[in-house]
Amino acid sequence: MKGILLISHGEMAKGMVDSISLFFGNLKQLDYLCLKKEDNPEQFRQLMIEKIKALDSGEGVIILADILGGTPCNQSAYVISDNVVVLTGMNLGMLISIMSARQGQTIDIEMVLNDGKMGINCLNDLLGVKK
Repeated sequence: MKGILLISHGEMAKGMVDSISLFFGNLKQLDYLCLKKEDNPEQFRQLMIEKIKALDSGEGVIILADILGGTPCNQSAYVISDNVVVLTGMNLGMLISIMSARQGQTIDIEMVLNDGKMGINCLNDLLGVKK
C-alpha cells in the first residue's frame, strides 16, 4: 500500500487527517507534517524525510502539499523520486480519491488531480442562484 503524507502551512494537514477519519476507519500509512512560523525549512525537510521512510512499505509515498510554491512544497521538491510523488493544491476530494483507490487498485495520479479539480465549483451556479 502506498503511504500518504500531507504537508501544509499551519494545521491544515492535521485537519485533513481528522476529516478523512470520518470517511475511512483505516488510516494506516497516513501521516501529516505541519509547518509552523518558527520552523526552519531544512529541519522541516528532515522531518519529512523521516516520515517518508516510516510510511514507505516499498510501494512508495504520495505527498499532498497545500500550495504550489510554498515552503512545504518547495522542501518536498528535494525528496521527489521514482518512489515519491508530490501533488499540490491538496483538498479533501483528492485525499478521498487516493484513500479509495489504494484499497484495491492502482492509484491513478491523473484521476486524483481530476477528482480534486471537479470538486471546485460555485454552488450558486450549480443551483442556478444569482450571485
